[in-house]
Amino acid sequence: MSGLKKRLSLMPLHAVVMCISAIVSLVSVFIPMFELFVQYKRQRLYSLFTLILDSQVCVTLRDSTVNLDFKVFGATMFTITTILAAAALTLALGFQLYSDNPTKKRWGCFSVLILLAARLVIHVYTLSNIVTDAVLAENHMTVQRLYVVQTLAGNILCVIIIAGIIAALYGALGLKMSMKLLSYPYILWIGVFTVLPLALILFRAFFAKTTGGYEFNMDGFKTLFADKSVTTTFYGARVTLQEYFSVFLRSLDYAVWTTIGCLVFAYPLAFILAERSKRLHKTSSKLLLLFVLPMWMNTMLRTYAWRAFFAETGVFNTIMMSAGLIKAPVMFLQNPILSDIITKLVMINDFLPFMVLPIYSVLVKIDSALSQAAEDLGANKVQTFTKVLFPLSLPGVISGIQMVFMPSMTFYMIPDIISEGSKTTIGNTVQTFILNESTTYQQAGNVLSLILLIFVLITMGLLRNSDKEASGSGGMVL
Repeated sequence: MSGLKKRLSLMPLHAVVMCISAIVSLVSVFIPMFELFVQYKRQRLYSLFTLILDSQVCVTLRDSTVNLDFKVFGATMFTITTILAAAALTLALGFQLYSDNPTKKRWGCFSVLILLAARLVIHVYTLSNIVTDAVLAENHMTVQRLYVVQTLAGNILCVIIIAGIIAALYGALGLKMSMKLLSYPYILWIGVFTVLPLALILFRAFFAKTTGGYEFNMDGFKTLFADKSVTTTFYGARVTLQEYFSVFLRSLDYAVWTTIGCLVFAYPLAFILAERSKRLHKTSSKLLLLFVLPMWMNTMLRTYAWRAFFAETGVFNTIMMSAGLIKAPVMFLQNPILSDIITKLVMINDFLPFMVLPIYSVLVKIDSALSQAAEDLGANKVQTFTKVLFPLSLPGVISGIQMVFMPSMTFYMIPDIISEGSKTTIGNTVQTFILNESTTYQQAGNVLSLILLIFVLITMGLLRNSDKEASGSGGMVL
């Protein structure tokens, strides 16, 4: 027994994954993997084992009767699946535990690879052939009215078997599996959902779709930077600017004030929460949950709630009229200046948790002994904060700025709802361009996205350099 435990402890990671996959594939014959629907209603959950035990289904409909019998098919699939899974488990454990020959272990991994792949194929075949065309024709049904879908357990099984196949492939090739491999799916995710879309934006910014394919042109840039001026209002002053530059300027204005407002409100809150956590010797604060809870509610619902609050017959006007402060409702949302202020307040409220969390996570880790040492050296409360605590918390501040400034730069839902569509932001403009049927405007939308991306990258670079300087300084000397 001790020798077996020793061999189990010495098994490489790929062998462990392979054995776990083989065990799950065997146990799964008793787990419900298939869900039968008749006339849009779920009838039963089936495992391969219950396909034999409870094989007959009779459903009476208004105009017909559905009679199904899965016994023969279920018995066949159960037998094949059990043989494949048992063989995979036997070979996976046998070659890894009782063979010291590297070549035999590699051949064992190759055999398990074949068996697990066959197990996956049989699973897919079972799912797609429980209800065949002959069964549909016999019961006078369609694929929309009689069908079988895979349950969550079936999806998990497929993922585990695929992981086992990959592990067996590593063993068959004589490679060693390490924890570093766990980063590969993340790298693949980044490549598919981040790098590839950005590359497509870059491509579509310079190439327009034509009947013969794609051709290079600068029509998107010409449309975006056309000599077209608009007169708009900024802080009560009417100014004439290039059309899309004014849109960019307004979005930048929203982003800057949202970031400043979040920082002003978030830092004291994070400081108080961090001090409370240190005093109570807790690693987290329940009060922090109060700032995270609003994030669980849909942003659109929160924004419409704010709009209703400041509406002509809203709560704010009702309270002030009841208190005798005003005689007639104030048109907050129709006044350009008041509407602009309310928009920024709502954006600050929406993005505040994104500033509180990173600042809190840094402040709560700062040793209280540093403040005591500063005070022992003659510093007062203000000097301790400005020369010790704040410099040490700058990484959290910069992270919070990154998390607030960049999303708020392109966020258009709140300005659009509060101003009732009267204020155009860069997010609105990109959406309008992309959804336009004209290829020129679509290209202009990609150009604007590319320019915005460059602006964001420059901003991130500046903030990252500031972050390095802040983390390297460690605070000023008293």
